[in-house]
Amino acid sequence: MRILTLLGSPRAGGNTAKMLEAAESEFKRRGHGVHRIHVARKKVEGCLGCNKCRKVPDRIACVQKDDGAAILQDMIDADMVLFATPVYYWGMTAQLKALVDRTNALITRYGEPDQTSLVRGKPVALLATGGGIYENNQLVFEAFRKTAAALQAELVGELHIGGCTEPGDMTAETRSQGAEFAARILARVASR
Repeated sequence: MRILTLLGSPRAGGNTAKMLEAAESEFKRRGHGVHRIHVARKKVEGCLGCNKCRKVPDRIACVQKDDGAAILQDMIDADMVLFATPVYYWGMTAQLKALVDRTNALITRYGEPDQTSLVRGKPVALLATGGGIYENNQLVFEAFRKTAAALQAELVGELHIGGCTEPGDMTAETRSQGAEFAARILARVASR
């Protein structure tokens, strides 16, 4: 299986990156290909809301000329997509949010009976790290669930790791949660 991971953290060696590495290692250990995109290092402008993309149902038709369309194509080509973000002010990072907003280009006829998506049925998951407890960070998961539903994707897993302040504070036990999460979502995908 080809797994695309989208690191939304601006910090390449931060808590989220370390948890994502643990998940990616488990994917690889189980024989899957992994392609990571560090979204903060790409040029992805925010959605313009022009909806020109929604007029073309069979391909990405975003009018913007940046890295966004290529990442969206990577999402289409992958067998599964894992989004990873630290929680900033109860949501995902601005860098990842810009890309999520651009997934508008994957949807055609939103809200109509014949709505479709270029990632319809694709397994997606969210890994989020935060300084606080889940109850203080749950809005990011609520928003992601709505995004997955709009994309007609299949949400196969969510993981919140709280108490993340400094990467050096993470224990081996904490990192093992990333590998366990990867195993759970792979099992869920296999059982579909």
